[in-house]
Amino acid sequence: MPLPVAVLAASLTVACSPGADEPTAAAEGVVVDVIDGDTIEVDGVGRVRLVGVDTPEIGDCGYDEARDELADLVLGESVELVPGGVDDRDRYDRLLRYVDVDGRDAGLLLIEEGLAVSRYDSRDGYGEHTREREYVQADAGAVDERLCPAASERPGRGRSSAAVLSLSRHRQWRGAVQPGTVHA
Repeated sequence: MPLPVAVLAASLTVACSPGADEPTAAAEGVVVDVIDGDTIEVDGVGRVRLVGVDTPEIGDCGYDEARDELADLVLGESVELVPGGVDDRDRYDRLLRYVDVDGRDAGLLLIEEGLAVSRYDSRDGYGEHTREREYVQADAGAVDERLCPAASERPGRGRSSAAVLSLSRHRQWRGAVQPGTVHA
């Protein structure tokens, strides 16, 4: 027995709609908060994690610098949220997007400034994202200098040397990822 046209149309709509893990179209919004160096809050969208970059975590050397630079770039600005990763959301339900402000890629700028590393890509099991090659190349040529002095050089600070990371160590933290390489 043939299906009614309405049922067939509804089935096609569901089958052709993006799934929960499939990236959707680009969107725009105003950044209302910068959570850290690679996560922002966008009005009407929610939390957005920058695709393909990693910045130091809270308490690690370089955290404040990465967060502050991202805030300088995007806070209060209208940004374009561009899909390009394999997944639409991460395990924390943050939207995964490139963040472009005034035609500039915020993630790439952070990498070029030495405040982020190229990560969460085909080199470490997350699948290739559309700007991966550009990110990896920028990472290989990025500024690689100590952002924070060693604990012994900072008066009045009792932090262990393990907590005082240089950006160079943050780059090495990527594990098996070799700088400047892209796996097909």
